Amino acid sequence: MKGKGNRLEIGPVAFLVAGLMFMEFLDGSILPTAAPTIARSFHVLSQQIGLCVTTYMVTIVVLIPVSAWLADRFGVRPILFTSITIFMIGSLLCAISTSVPELAIMRTIQGVGAATMVPIGRLILMRSVDKSQVIRVISYSVWPALAAPVVAPVIGGFIIAHASWKWIFIVNLPIGIIALLVGAKIVPRIAGAAIEDLDWSGFLGTALTLGLLVIAAGNLGAPKINVFLTAVLFLLGIAIAGPTLRHLHRDEHPLIDLSVLKIQTFRLNSWSGLLFRVAQNIAPFTLPLMFQDKFGWSAERAGGILFFYMFGNLAFKTITTPLMNRFRFRPQILLVTLLSLPLTFGLGILGGALPVPLIALYLFITGGIRSLGMTLYNTITFADVDQEVMSHANTLANMVQQTSSVLSVAMAVVAINLGRIFFGENIQYECVFIVSVAALLISLIQVRALPAGAGESLRN
Repeated sequence: MKGKGNRLEIGPVAFLVAGLMFMEFLDGSILPTAAPTIARSFHVLSQQIGLCVTTYMVTIVVLIPVSAWLADRFGVRPILFTSITIFMIGSLLCAISTSVPELAIMRTIQGVGAATMVPIGRLILMRSVDKSQVIRVISYSVWPALAAPVVAPVIGGFIIAHASWKWIFIVNLPIGIIALLVGAKIVPRIAGAAIEDLDWSGFLGTALTLGLLVIAAGNLGAPKINVFLTAVLFLLGIAIAGPTLRHLHRDEHPLIDLSVLKIQTFRLNSWSGLLFRVAQNIAPFTLPLMFQDKFGWSAERAGGILFFYMFGNLAFKTITTPLMNRFRFRPQILLVTLLSLPLTFGLGILGGALPVPLIALYLFITGGIRSLGMTLYNTITFADVDQEVMSHANTLANMVQQTSSVLSVAMAVVAINLGRIFFGENIQYECVFIVSVAALLISLIQVRALPAGAGESLRN
């Protein structure tokens, strides 16, 4: 993959990985839009479809840690192609499901494929490029996380309006087949090796911890929160986390090498980056609700205006690489976060009486700043990570990204509910964006501690 052919080879592989990421993120974001239709098809309540969302997310988060071990043992190509195939099979089985329990089981199969598909894809990129190429590679692969949560309601609404909900899953089949055919030609052959056996204690402890905490966070996002059950899940997850962390620190060959957290630029992604993502991912979830409930807009009109938020995300991608090559990371992250504070707060005080072009422009600018911030964090994550621990760093980075998606929805729902209880329905959405602003402010603490030259190895 290295040498003068790099420019021709890295680009297609990066776009393939980006396509796989988009397919996974879209599948995780689109089901809530279709929940009422699926519920009517199964003759159940809409909130019961939430089980299918939770099982998918839990499966992904629980199995991400084992993806690096599988790639190291068997090689990246077999694992990547197997995961794509499993995801396609799971998609087909979801489409032919006839009940909620059946759909939940099939979503779990989908999650098994997704859990290794994206981490392995990104690992291929990180192992195949020099530090000087990381900015360009990340610029390709970050757009799915930016676009999928925004376009999911639009695509989901279109499919529901013009076809059966089953097509939400069926469309993954031709995409998966194309990915397999293209991948067979361009994915590099990074062979497996004779490594240590799987750290079963670390795997079980990590799986239980993450599973319990994600389910608990998912419960916070339910229409009616079971406080007792949620508290028990959180406490159990925290209780198991303690001995699991001690094991991972002490074991000679742990499932996840936590020593990568000693790297300051990587640690930034695991705390400030997590808070930034949670704050920014709250908006794509909350805005469609606010446009419909507060402004009285139709779902179609709400989805249409949200396009400008997505367009801003993608349009700003054209300037992120030049900016990262020209200016240092620390001042850019600080500036983007400071700009995000008033822009995010402003989302909560938008009014339906404002001219639509003005709202569209505001969403475009806000989405663009979100895009720049996400790209900065995703890129600096691997600035000082050596190839020897790249698989462990990649695993942790993927866990952070998936966890942020769950937490953003949970925090948004809790803020909406608390805002309605204490301040009334007119103020509930302002409360959501106040929570986002608080997360952004806290994220600045670690950014300010970064050395001035952080991430310098990535810049040309």
